[in-house]
Amino acid sequence: MAYKNLNKEQLEAAKAPFGNNLVIASAGTGKTSTIVARIYYLLENGVRPEDILLLTFTNKAAAEMIARLKKFFDKDKIDKIEAGTFHAVSYKWLKKLNPNIALKQPRELKTLFSAIHDRYVQTVKFYENRPYSANFLYDLYESYLASCEDRLYDYLQKNAPTQLEHEDLYIKIFDSFDEQKKECGFVGFNDLLVQASAAQIEGRLKGYFEVLVDEYQDTNYAQHSIVLQLTKENQRVCVVGDDAQSIYSFRGADIDNILYFTKIYPDTKVFKLEQNYRSTQTIVC
Repeated sequence: MAYKNLNKEQLEAAKAPFGNNLVIASAGTGKTSTIVARIYYLLENGVRPEDILLLTFTNKAAAEMIARLKKFFDKDKIDKIEAGTFHAVSYKWLKKLNPNIALKQPRELKTLFSAIHDRYVQTVKFYENRPYSANFLYDLYESYLASCEDRLYDYLQKNAPTQLEHEDLYIKIFDSFDEQKKECGFVGFNDLLVQASAAQIEGRLKGYFEVLVDEYQDTNYAQHSIVLQLTKENQRVCVVGDDAQSIYSFRGADIDNILYFTKIYPDTKVFKLEQNYRSTQTIVC
């Protein structure tokens, strides 16, 4: 049984009532065991495996949890659970909607972006600050996508105010790049998140009984937006994370997603895993 070695805190989180649940868990507190037990609880209470979505930050983490569940249930049943990284799951969704899309690596997309960038930038004759190079602007473009900011002006004002004079130029480059990708059926990693969120808003993707998310402190706004869209109607989500740590801030991770989770979902039940099984007592204290 998945509950066998759980402590009281972990068991309470695993058996939390259906609804919105936040599990605060630092490294070494048994969060993986708790998530596995939570899914066990859902299945034990009649939730169909295909109605469970597990989102992680590595495919290895998802695979480990699925492997543990197969010790308690039939393999074919567990294989029906939708599990993987935000990007992997989004790609699977979008492939169902459009079998012709092709996921391209950043180096491939940068080649296309660079050609478009150079074509437009050479038309700029007067400027106070030089426009960004193709490589630098591509990184800014990817960050802009991940931010889900409505206007490029607002994004530049917050993150690169000296480049505001090139807003119109950058919009032309970005629009041309997006059109070229669409024409060729190409998508990048951030495109997956943005398009998956849009498809969910349009009601083109199925819903789930419960969405579980590991390492929620490391979600960026695009990933957070997907969770919001998935849970907008059924209001059943269980997120696990450490509200004191975020290791992906350089990729746009926003720790506010977990810090303000209870404000976004006012009826959230909060659980804390505080017993550490990894560090020595001296380190913990």
